[in-house]
Amino acid sequence: MRTTLRVTLEGDLCLLGLGKPQRDLIREVLSFLRDREDGDIASVVRAGVDRASLGRVKEKLTGRDIGLSIEEVHILFSALTATVATVPSEQEFFTRIGFFKEQAVSLANALVRDIAYAVDSR
Repeated sequence: MRTTLRVTLEGDLCLLGLGKPQRDLIREVLSFLRDREDGDIASVVRAGVDRASLGRVKEKLTGRDIGLSIEEVHILFSALTATVATVPSEQEFFTRIGFFKEQAVSLANALVRDIAYAVDSR
């Protein structure tokens, strides 16, 4: 999976050029957190938003270029890192999410790095 993102800033939106594996990984972690039975308060602590909001962000992940606010990008980062922290083992993570923990961490770091670069390059 690529660890570099194509980021374009358009007004208040970050246009993320994500490949299919990246979109699939993000969709899986959003679904995992959204579908947990420990409630909306746990979701807010983990990802900063309730479970319905996780679902709304997930719905935006269609196509190669996804326009998200910086708050929505933070939800992606939080979902990636929270899922890594929530699922205790590499094997269980792979079984539930279909990707390795390392890939989730790399994608989370790429979000931070590549959006910061896009902002600094403005």
